[in-house]
Amino acid sequence: MNADPALVLPRASQPPLSVRDLLWVIAAVTGIEFVETGMVTFAAAPIMGGLGIDARGFAMAWTVYGVGAIFMLYKHQWVVERIGYRDFILASLGVFALGALLCATASGPGQFTLGRALQGAAGATFFTAGRMQINRLPEAARFSGLLTFIGTLLGGAALAPVLAAGLMAAGGWQAVFWVMLPLAAALAAFLAPRLPRDTVAPEARSREHWGWLIGLVVAVFALQYSIQALQFSLFSAPKPVLAIGAAAIAALSLFAARQWRREHPLIDYRRLFQQRYLLGILFYFFGYFLIGLSGFLMPILFQHGLGLDMGSTAWMLSGAMSCSVLAALAHARLARHWPRLRPFMLAGLALICIGNLWLGLSAGTGDWRALILPALLTGLALPIYMGPVAFGTFVRIDPAVFSHAYQVKNIVRQLGLSSAITSGSVLLEWRYAAHLDPGSPSGEWITRLHDSLAVPLASPALAQACADAFMACGVLAGGIFLIVAIQRAFR
Repeated sequence: MNADPALVLPRASQPPLSVRDLLWVIAAVTGIEFVETGMVTFAAAPIMGGLGIDARGFAMAWTVYGVGAIFMLYKHQWVVERIGYRDFILASLGVFALGALLCATASGPGQFTLGRALQGAAGATFFTAGRMQINRLPEAARFSGLLTFIGTLLGGAALAPVLAAGLMAAGGWQAVFWVMLPLAAALAAFLAPRLPRDTVAPEARSREHWGWLIGLVVAVFALQYSIQALQFSLFSAPKPVLAIGAAAIAALSLFAARQWRREHPLIDYRRLFQQRYLLGILFYFFGYFLIGLSGFLMPILFQHGLGLDMGSTAWMLSGAMSCSVLAALAHARLARHWPRLRPFMLAGLALICIGNLWLGLSAGTGDWRALILPALLTGLALPIYMGPVAFGTFVRIDPAVFSHAYQVKNIVRQLGLSSAITSGSVLLEWRYAAHLDPGSPSGEWITRLHDSLAVPLASPALAQACADAFMACGVLAGGIFLIVAIQRAFR
């Protein structure tokens, strides 16, 4: 929140925090959603198998998670202006824990999807709030704040597979949700005395009619649904799905046009309408799509396609993500002395392309050892691409609308991740059926996951389906490479 100091209404006196305390606040606020998202992604197969959710149902749960997150991202500044960051984050932790409780006690897709919707709405708070806490640091300490922010979010994602494997070994897939209850309570106790309670004067607050926002949420859901459903009905009955998608795009365009004209919009699109920023948002979407798809496919490939046990799979994925942490921190330091964007982005995309094509070519061999190097290479490469995107997207944004710019970026993050899970689910279903032996019994790949939950069983058809998906990732990374090579905004 970047408001005129004269318009800020302090709600309670608060002793100044040390730099170390503020760094711990940034880490605590940022980390929880990335740990939970990483654990749920790793546990996708056991969750689907345990609840009997098919590819459409699981994709829908991720879609609803993304819609809940987008709703709250649009209301982020609106809420902070009225109740302050302290109360907002504490309330979000409570809703996040409630969503985890619903997921942990779910016996079918309905309650699980509702729980994920609540977690999406609450979890969207943490990423933006963590980034905004960096602004509370003295100027000289903000680079340390940025390193803490990057290290926490990637470190949480790296820790998630091993943590999820240990929890599931002790208490099944439900344990990845049960653990959020004591964690949320501990974070609330730590953060309550350390977060600001300042609000904004009524005349400076953003305004929006709730009816329009509800219409926005419905339109976003309709768009995500059409993206998901089109992949199932592309060759059967695409017209109804295309009509829903077109109506959703029209409704979203109307909302954006209305925001453009408002004096106090939820998102100030007018000052964000810059070539560099818009291109950066496009690069963000592709990056998060690749991250989401890779994170979804890896555990399914190693554990259910190649028959590797859950613990070994977790350590494999955590190793790949640890490479991401090291690469991100190294890039952040190197960029201070050599602030070039395009060379890093091109190098990262080239390595992503090579790593995914390598995974695609090797996954069908049935030997998980042949996938270690390309998996580590992919983990190493992603931050080399995403780091310059993060550095370059916001450099010309007016500080007064920085929080708006970051809200939009996080909305795009949710769209990219949910679209990746949807695409991955449908792609596996399609390619798994294509690779089944003619004499094998037909069935969805979800059935295969359920059958291999107790004892790891290799499935050549599922491994080959994952290989096809990784090949698609490699081709997509190659296409983004060409876009980055010819554009001139990021240099």
